[in-house]
Order: sequence, then C-alpha cells, then structure tokens
Amino acid sequence: MSSAKTINHQEMNNIIAATDECVMCGLCLPHCPTYSISKNEAESPRGRISLVRALYEKKLEISDSITSHLDHCLTCMNCEQACPANVDYEKIINAGRAEIYRQNKKNLQQYLLLLILSKPNIRKILKPFLAVFRSIGLDRLLPNLRAINLLSNSKNLLNIPHHNKTINKHIDTKGNQPNIVVMNSCAADLINDQTIDAAKSILSQLGCYIIPQTQSHCCGALHQHTGDLKTATSLRNKLLRSIEIENVDHIVSLASGCGAQIKRYPMLEDTPIAKQFSNKLIDVSELILQQLENNELKFKTLAGKVYLHKPCSQRQIINDPNTIERLLKYIPNIELVYFKDQLACCGAGGINTISETELADQLIENKVHEIKNSAANYLVSSNIGCALHFQARLKRENIHVKICHPISLLAQQVI
Repeated sequence: MSSAKTINHQEMNNIIAATDECVMCGLCLPHCPTYSISKNEAESPRGRISLVRALYEKKLEISDSITSHLDHCLTCMNCEQACPANVDYEKIINAGRAEIYRQNKKNLQQYLLLLILSKPNIRKILKPFLAVFRSIGLDRLLPNLRAINLLSNSKNLLNIPHHNKTINKHIDTKGNQPNIVVMNSCAADLINDQTIDAAKSILSQLGCYIIPQTQSHCCGALHQHTGDLKTATSLRNKLLRSIEIENVDHIVSLASGCGAQIKRYPMLEDTPIAKQFSNKLIDVSELILQQLENNELKFKTLAGKVYLHKPCSQRQIINDPNTIERLLKYIPNIELVYFKDQLACCGAGGINTISETELADQLIENKVHEIKNSAANYLVSSNIGCALHFQARLKRENIHVKICHPISLLAQQVI
C-alpha cells in the first residue's frame, strides 16, 4: 500500500518541516547506541530522519527494511541531547512509526502487552495469575514468551525487609506540608508494588501529605513510541483528567520513562491542563532530596557495593544528573559504583527487550560483564523496563545481584 494514501497534506508538511531542521552534521552519531553497533547510516538518527522524510515525501514506500531501521531506535533521545540544531527527533521517529503502524499489524505479544499495561482493571486481574505462573514454573516451560518471562522475573527484584508503611501520620500541624499525588508506572503497578509503598512511606515521614487515588492510568509512552498515536492520545486524556491538580503541589513520578513522557505532554497537546500537569510533575528522587534538606530522617549503614544505572529517560526528567547519587549518599558507608560508559543505553528502550531481543542483548553485554567482575551487591535503576532487562540477563548468566528502584534501597535503610 502506498504511504500517500494514509498521510494527509498538513501532517506531511509538519513532518517534512521538522526534518528540515536537521543539517546532517553527524554530531549525533557517536551518541546513538544502534549506530555504535552497526555503523550503518540507516541505523543512525540522521539516517532515520532521511527515511521518514522520504516516506512523507512519497519517495519511498514502507518495506521490511525501513520498518526494521525505524523499529530499532531505542528512543533514548541521546541524539537530541547532542544536537546543535535542537531537532525534534522524537516527533520525527514517532511520525515514521505511526505511518508503519497504520499500514501493518503488530505481533501478538506486543499487542497483548500494550493492552495489559494500558488497562488498570486488566492489570488488577492479572497480578494473581502472574504469581501462579511463577509458582508452577510455566516461565521455564514457555521460554519463548519473552514478555511473560520478563514479568515473571519481577519476583527477583529486591526482596527487602518490610519497611514502615505509615502514611500521612507525620503531618505538619502548621499546614505547611506539600500535597502530593504519587503515580506508579503501569508496569510497576502490575509487578512491583513495593516501590510505591517505599516511596509513600518515606515521603509521608518527610512531611508530605499523600492524596489517595486509585490505580494510575497509563501515560501512553509505549503506545506513542510504537506508533499507536490514537491510543496514546486517549490514554493521555484519561490521565490528565484523572487527577484534580488544582489542590496538588506535586505530581510525583516513580518511573523515569513515564516522567519523560508526561514532561513532553505540552508538545503533544497545547492545552492549559497539559502544561499544568507537566509543570507539577517531579521525580520522586528529586522531591525526597528536597525534603531531606529540611527534615531529619536517619538511615542505617549499608555494607555493600551498589551499581548505579542511570536510564536514558532519567536524563530527560531530572535537571541535576547527580540527584540520585546525592540521595543515596544519605545512607552511611554506601559504596556507589558507576558503569564505565554511564551514557550508554542498556537496550531496554520502549519494548525493545521484547521486540528487538538480539539488539537489546548486544547493548547490555558490556554492563553485565562489568557487574559480573565487580562483586556488586545491588543494582539500582529508576526505570522498571531497564530493571527487568538487567534481571533477565543476570539470571541467565547466574549472577546474583539484588536489583531495585533507588527509593526501595533507601526505604530498606530507614531507621
């Protein structure tokens, strides 16, 4: 089917105008994880920009080769950080994938995963089934179901002693405490409740008033990055209207991937509510660090080596790149270890862990090798997708390292 049949004139002009911003200087190439592996121009940001432009100018039709090159992009946005022309690469790559999505059916695993993550009621029903799935060992009998196996590995994420779950008991009698809503990611909501429990416990002890709310709606990030823009828009609208933000000081994000998507909402929807929502969003580590500067909270000594993984999405939401290490250093005697190339993507971007397994495994290889030779006790990451990707690979290598969100480790050490 010709791409001309599905692209309207205004959309074509908008995307072509966005690609015009790229001057093809190539400064993005050293920062692109897929180009670093393949050295193939079509696997680089400027190569993909050229492909999307050709699609929208009707010079190319969608093929397996073009689909593969666009799908390989991890949307790490390292190229945007390096771009001197401030090209909106994310807009361009999403547009290319949207055109592919309109013309091609996606595989069943991908469709089911996105359906599950986008529906709070389905996630609620599925939770006990995942526990049964793990308990009877079906993950070992069905190794090719990568999505289910990744989710089943979540039981191996840090099994911490039960921390203090006291919520809203440490209230400032002067009424100066910030009113906050704590948002969990849809994936973490399904498989990792302890992170949101840990965050609420610490924030409450630091004087924040946590406004109760039901399960979070999906932010639409995964749908956006796989080209299903219609569903992404619907999910965004549901999330924006699910919280009464007038009485909220902060909307607290636990997942860096979701936070990065919400920060981009005003670019996707030029409305006051999108701008307010985005402006009130704050990463949980950043808020806890702010509150610790004005409130006393004591932590136990940690006798262990902790690898700090900085997800690509974390750099898109936290202004200070050292926020998480500053926070973790409140734990006495903690030994933080950094990957040799901190900026290198681990390969889990979007749903690449499932859809582009070979590429994802290649990109995480060096990091796994470092961990194996380090005698590390912990690995912390604020991205649930990255954490699951690490967990699956370390399990295959028989490397025993506890993996968790930084806030879960912090909560474990609270006195």
